[in-house]
Amino acid sequence: MPHAFLRRRFWLLALAVALVALAAFPGACATELRPKGTADGRYPPAAQHEAPAEPPPSDGVRVDRRAAAESVHAALGVPRDADDSDDTLLDETAFLVSYNPRLRTPNWVAWRLEAEDLGHVRRHDAFRADARLPQGFYRVTPRDYAHTDYDRGHLCPFADRSGTPEGASRTFVMTNMEPQLHELNAGPWEKLEQYERSRATDPERELYIVAGGVFDDDPKTIGHGVAVPRASFKIIVELSSGQSANDVTATTPTVAVEMPNEPGVGRRPWQDFVTSIDRIEADTGYDFLTAVAENVQAVIEARTPRSL
Repeated sequence: MPHAFLRRRFWLLALAVALVALAAFPGACATELRPKGTADGRYPPAAQHEAPAEPPPSDGVRVDRRAAAESVHAALGVPRDADDSDDTLLDETAFLVSYNPRLRTPNWVAWRLEAEDLGHVRRHDAFRADARLPQGFYRVTPRDYAHTDYDRGHLCPFADRSGTPEGASRTFVMTNMEPQLHELNAGPWEKLEQYERSRATDPERELYIVAGGVFDDDPKTIGHGVAVPRASFKIIVELSSGQSANDVTATTPTVAVEMPNEPGVGRRPWQDFVTSIDRIEADTGYDFLTAVAENVQAVIEARTPRSL
């Protein structure tokens, strides 16, 4: 028994010493509290007023409509609807964005795609808030998508800018994302992306692409009010290298696709969702290909390709 008594006295004495040290040096035992990620690497939603980090040099700048029209990505015209107040235009260098501060998603993203844009840059999922948005705008973060049924769906895809590390990095800014079901994002939407890149491998060809969402009047939201589109659209126009809007004719190849953001979409090929540009304009309220002659628009926007 004396040994047990001595052991108790030893541990009591050690506890007393530890308490005295804690009182004398409280900072020595302090730990930084950090949110723990879940098993899939995601994080709980951030606080509404969380300050964004200083933007990397690769992030873009706000531009007006005149400056946007000078971008190579808007060579066929800057899309426009009846209300410019919800179009915040951002030149991300690698693409052009119309951001909607009410929906907290892009209205559309436009980019030119050519062979030199394609390469073998390794993917790094550097999803980040766009700190170039004006003061007063909520800056969507990757955490707004955490614990939801939706992927951070690229509009301008990483692989379309895999030719340089700078271009690839720019595609991960959150103003280039919209909520997409995984079966859409990893299914027909991805297959359409592969198709556009297959067309762009010809160095004598360049594609002009615009993509975005179709939204209900009162859309479902995730995170801090990020609107979920009921469908995702994409318009692709093929030209020969060096051509411009003046070279678009009634026979210029085009593809228009509108895919529902709903369960079951992943079981179908992207070709099932081919439609007309006119249909997308009716569903979104935007006028596309605004720099193309109106008589040519009337032809190419009304047609739906029969086979692809």
